[in-house]
Amino acid sequence: MMEVGQVANRLANLRRIFNPPDRLPRLPLPLTRNRPRAKLAGITMPERTSPTIYQLNVSLQGSSPLIWRRIEVPSQMTLPQLHLALQIVMGWENYHLHEFSIAGKAFGEPDPEDGHFGRDVLDERRTRVGKLLAAGSAFEYIYDFGDNWRHDILVESILPVTPRKRYPACLAGARSAPPEDVGGIGGYRSYLEALSDRHHKDHRAMLQWRGRFDPEYFPITSVNKSLREAFSVRSRQARKASVIAFPPKSSAPATFRR
Repeated sequence: MMEVGQVANRLANLRRIFNPPDRLPRLPLPLTRNRPRAKLAGITMPERTSPTIYQLNVSLQGSSPLIWRRIEVPSQMTLPQLHLALQIVMGWENYHLHEFSIAGKAFGEPDPEDGHFGRDVLDERRTRVGKLLAAGSAFEYIYDFGDNWRHDILVESILPVTPRKRYPACLAGARSAPPEDVGGIGGYRSYLEALSDRHHKDHRAMLQWRGRFDPEYFPITSVNKSLREAFSVRSRQARKASVIAFPPKSSAPATFRR
């Protein structure tokens, strides 16, 4: 039989083999709200700030009477998301190019051709509303470089988040946006003139092109429903999986493309 001292030595050797110092279990770190933020690839992650809500006034340049909207968007919203919100509240169909002009800089979708034309367009996907805009600032949103629909946007105020309220939201507005491909502001005026006069030589052609059109129509309830659907969790997941394409409708007759 082994002596007591030999047994103790044998047990000590077995402990060192099966539980070496570098494999000793580590005690979990205490969870604390003040733990410093991690560094990724040598970059310190920015501290989170409380989200806020930007109240924007949007108006279509050249429209008379004025076509306008008042909307609320979260500060974390990216420029592509703001583009989608503007498409919905204005009533555009989202099948033309767009661009933001903010503080003398252009933000849009990356396009290798821009360099050939001497254009410096920043990637809008990297930019959030809260990082660019301050209360009282103004910028421009351009949609459809052919018809050249230019929107003046003013940051009216920056507000705290209202609990349980869905964002983005449309608060108010007036009048319908012009039909797509009508030919800009000049073409829109000619289009309305032809629609309102049954004896106009182009009256029948305009009815056949788009049907009846009410320039005073603005369905704010339907607009907010569309916003909720577009910015739901399910819709965000779908947009990550695929790009939604909108087939273009026929253009207005050449008479109205001025």
